[in-house]
Amino acid sequence: MNAEKAILNLSNEDAKSILLQLLNTQNGSVAAISRISIKKTMDEFLRSKTNAGLSADTIEGYLLTFSGIAKVIEIEGDISTITQDTTEKYIEYLSNRGPSEKKLSKSSINRRLRECMAWLNGCKRRGYITRAIEITQFRVNLDPVYINEKKMNEILAQMKPEHREFIHLYLSSGARLREIYHGELQSDNYLTIDSSLSKSRRTRELELSDEEVKIYKRLMACGLSAERLSRLFKIACVTAGYPEHHFHHIRHSMAVREINRSGKIYEISKRLGHSSVKVTESAYLRYSRRRIIKDFPSLFDAE
Repeated sequence: MNAEKAILNLSNEDAKSILLQLLNTQNGSVAAISRISIKKTMDEFLRSKTNAGLSADTIEGYLLTFSGIAKVIEIEGDISTITQDTTEKYIEYLSNRGPSEKKLSKSSINRRLRECMAWLNGCKRRGYITRAIEITQFRVNLDPVYINEKKMNEILAQMKPEHREFIHLYLSSGARLREIYHGELQSDNYLTIDSSLSKSRRTRELELSDEEVKIYKRLMACGLSAERLSRLFKIACVTAGYPEHHFHHIRHSMAVREINRSGKIYEISKRLGHSSVKVTESAYLRYSRRRIIKDFPSLFDAE
């Protein structure tokens, strides 16, 4: 009965793949399935992800992954030529990109490897490859990195005043880089971030103050892209002597500071768009009071 249900739940593509294997079975072994190019499997994968409603940023990530794979192998070739050696060459390429290409962090490399693995697993389910290919990701430190008061002030001092206020908008809202740009401002000062644009895949709202709304409108009107704003902040970090920091650390800085200032972890968790308060607690309640006093002295000036 379970087998019958499984068969009924098969997609047309999976059913076709199984049928092809059965038709090619001879003397108990499966003969080679008709040739299909690597590029075609990539196109099929992208269509399935697009039809599933994944965000444009996620699809763009898969495109970047496939672009990198194309630099390692000939994607017009047969998918059956993919081996463990192929993935190892891809990992080597990601780890040692050319001088004209942006160097990737271990976290960014792992994202590319997860996207590659999702594609290969899809190929195996469809019968395009017959054996699983394992990909080992890099070990990374997942602790959130925040920027203390002293460093933040020195970084912001390197930026133009109009750009500095845009950073303050992110420092007060805790929004991810593209959420501000993708959000829709409502008449009651709430910025609505659609589920298709949110990392958590849930619609959420950010309440902005009157001053934050003014800054938001100036940001939207000035023509400065999200990528350019992130780049300007990175340049300021490097100029100030803190090349290890980047734009996403602004979000972590807001979370650490506000949790220790107000103690309202539930409200901050909702503002950050976390799936649960436990996610917020595990990420931001790990620091000692001594460290917080040292890193954010203005929080304790009145004590």
